[in-house]
Amino acid sequence: MSNRVSADSTDVAEPKESSLRIFRHRDFALFFSAASISNGGSWMQLVAVQALMYNLTHRGTWLGLSTVVSLVPAVLLTPYAGVLADRVSRQAILRITQTVQMCMAFSMFALYTSGSITPLWIITIGFVNGVAAGFQTSAWQSFVPLLVPTDEMLQAVRLNSVQFTLARAIGPALGGIVVRFGGIGAAILVNAVTYVLVIATLLIVRPRMSAMASRQQGVMAGLLQGARYMWNRRPLRLAVLLALAGSTFGQSLQYIASALAENLFHRPSEGNAGLLTALGIGALLSSAYTVRMGDRLRRSTQAMASIALFVVSIALIASTSSYLLGQFAYFVSGVAHLQMAVALNTLIQGTVPDEYRGRAMSFYLLGILAGIPLGSQVLGTLGDIIGFRLTLALDASAFALVLVALLVSGWWRDLDATPEQISVGANAA
Repeated sequence: MSNRVSADSTDVAEPKESSLRIFRHRDFALFFSAASISNGGSWMQLVAVQALMYNLTHRGTWLGLSTVVSLVPAVLLTPYAGVLADRVSRQAILRITQTVQMCMAFSMFALYTSGSITPLWIITIGFVNGVAAGFQTSAWQSFVPLLVPTDEMLQAVRLNSVQFTLARAIGPALGGIVVRFGGIGAAILVNAVTYVLVIATLLIVRPRMSAMASRQQGVMAGLLQGARYMWNRRPLRLAVLLALAGSTFGQSLQYIASALAENLFHRPSEGNAGLLTALGIGALLSSAYTVRMGDRLRRSTQAMASIALFVVSIALIASTSSYLLGQFAYFVSGVAHLQMAVALNTLIQGTVPDEYRGRAMSFYLLGILAGIPLGSQVLGTLGDIIGFRLTLALDASAFALVLVALLVSGWWRDLDATPEQISVGANAA
């Protein structure tokens, strides 16, 4: 997993100051800290398990398959989970899903240390984690705004993306170090322990009450109501489609990094840590710039620039054998990923009323969760068949066509829609 801005002042220093002031809210500060550490542990384990899977199979197809199996349950469950997040305690959902994921991490550690780990076990554990993620992701995204007053909601949303970015920057780097000196098992164990922090935090925070959808309405009726709400508003519909395109053509490269490290840059599969660390640093610097700029960055500009940067980074990876240039390309894709996440997440969180927010986020996340396994499986399999350079060249070309289509149609301007325009509905822009 898987992401805005609302500063009222035009003074450059104020957005930064207001960003820090939000940490005066104890519950948000606790959750932000625990989530940053735990998500860093998840990225640490991702580095270790990717390398482990590639060492066991030496096939990009297996990397793609493991991603598909871990994310398909989330794809199937996310729409229902969005309805659930609008009806029941999001905090309770998170307590359960975090406990399940903690148990899976400890199980993987036990299998690895006993010498029983196999590709099938990795895929099975990934599947269970995917089921938990399917229920968790919408609840997580719509839970964070409840930890602060309503007038600081978008700031919390933005900083929630920042904590994911911090984890993305620090986790792979630490993962590479831990794997090198402590082994793959140590990285898995660290991740398992970090879940305890989030679970403990979820037991003590007290989110504010939120508007809930009626429980008298059937689940399918609630799901269809949310789908109609999204479909009848072109800016929201476009956000989902761009989330799908960005994850398919761009984010999926994170999940085949082990194969690229070995096939393109002639490094061991553990070289994925350097690539993912570069990506995280790019996203981290991009988030710092975004927090500083506040709402002076137009969502449409962020989204279009991110697509262009993705195309450049993918084309660079396809054209070089230099590991250093590969890291730079991943750095650029990290910048692109953060800007895309900020633009689309802020559009939805900032314009959709709370009683629809869980379902709206579920459809947005559905685009991301569907695109990552689709992209990683196609890129991994095509890479094994026709070579990764040609595969990435085709990937960059397809993403470039998305950029051209947005420019020609003019739909990219819809991303700047206001809450008032969204409330009108019927494809308001």
